[in-house]
Amino acid sequence: MRYSHTSTLNARLAALMLLFAVPLERVEGVTFERPDSLQPAIGFWTRVYGEVDSLSGFVHDSDNPSVVYETLRFNWYDSAQVQEHRVEEAVACYQRALDALVDGKRKNLTACEQKVLTLWGGKASAETLTAAAGRIRFQRGQADRMREGIIRAGAWEQRICKRLRDAGLPEALAVLPYVESSYNPQVESHLGAVGLWQFTRFTGRHYLRVDEVVDERYDPVKSTDGAIRLLANYYSKLHSWPLTITAYNHGLSGMRQAVQETGGTDIGEIVRTYTGPRFGFASRNFYAAFLAAGDVTRNAEKYFGKLHRQPAENYWIVKVPSYLPLDGLVRELVVDQDVIKALNPALRPAVWSNKKYVPKGFQLRLPAATESATITAMLGRVQGHAQQVPDFFYRVKAGDTLSGIALRYNHSVSDLMILNNLHSENRIRAGQSLRLYSALVPETILTASMDSASDDRERVLPPAEEASLETVAAVP
Repeated sequence: MRYSHTSTLNARLAALMLLFAVPLERVEGVTFERPDSLQPAIGFWTRVYGEVDSLSGFVHDSDNPSVVYETLRFNWYDSAQVQEHRVEEAVACYQRALDALVDGKRKNLTACEQKVLTLWGGKASAETLTAAAGRIRFQRGQADRMREGIIRAGAWEQRICKRLRDAGLPEALAVLPYVESSYNPQVESHLGAVGLWQFTRFTGRHYLRVDEVVDERYDPVKSTDGAIRLLANYYSKLHSWPLTITAYNHGLSGMRQAVQETGGTDIGEIVRTYTGPRFGFASRNFYAAFLAAGDVTRNAEKYFGKLHRQPAENYWIVKVPSYLPLDGLVRELVVDQDVIKALNPALRPAVWSNKKYVPKGFQLRLPAATESATITAMLGRVQGHAQQVPDFFYRVKAGDTLSGIALRYNHSVSDLMILNNLHSENRIRAGQSLRLYSALVPETILTASMDSASDDRERVLPPAEEASLETVAAVP
């Protein structure tokens, strides 16, 4: 069918109006769309999550996931290099087979060539086979990780479902952490995304508290609240759960662009036709993977047998009345620090090493076995503070190295990298301000800085020290 230019323009305008004018509605009993065009991808990801573990994987076509050339299986003792070499060999084998078929070879086929011809069909054009030769990829299985994730999820999934329900969002969105992190709150991606919901630092700061004292991305409950705010925001703009879920991976602006360019909101059509520069394999497959993960987790016993899930966490929540030192809390509460740490993953290393206080107003979780009256009495005996431990800042000079700065101010290189969100110890520049823990700075330097300060907000070292050290009001 041929469409007029006017019809296409009207369709695109209608799609854009939908994006910008729709309020968030309370969603109950949502049925997520399953377009026929996505069924092969859903089936592929069901196998990835439910059948093939991380010592195996599929050599397949990236655009047609039903085309699986081979299932590779590795030994548990195979190194990463050995596994990578086997993948490269398999990909090269099928590329050669496709090239031979493109050249017209149809007789005396090798096993590899015959397999490829069977998968694509004898009538596949040279153009189709040439394109396929550039789309071969390897997908590692995740069934073992999914199994572990289902077990871990027992600790939080019911709370997450309740929070989604209370916010008017579909409970099925609790499947997203399976896709993102296998329900592992400590996992960190190579791009710096962390926690159950895999927030990057940049996105996390829009929805959560993320700093050197508290990073709510690591907290399963707090990060869920952030994800709810993000998903509600995206849905209010896109008014489509398939698009909203895809935007969780591809970004809101990316999905708006996809709708604008394709002239519609049908996820199947967008996946099939949209060719945006960042709309790669992960984004195209994200919604199908979400549906597949839901299918596998709802039928976990079918795929993994009877599983004993972690019990839901039980704890008291106490709002900290002032800035409290962690060592004082542990001492008065008579609770092992590791227990408190497990219940409060949002508190960062600076707190656990007593370089920073537990911040005022922080909702501290404590073991449910402790009596509430006892907790209140014990907290009252901890010496509190009106302000957070102040930070100091060092201004980098030409010729400085991170290791030299760390040595001068009694820090480790790791301290400085974590505190300043540095990804490499070799990437600092003259004029850059580096945050320092005042608890680690030698007392003689602190005294000199305070004595020379014109007020209590900026403290600069005496010129003889050949350094610039200043303090500012602490982040609470």
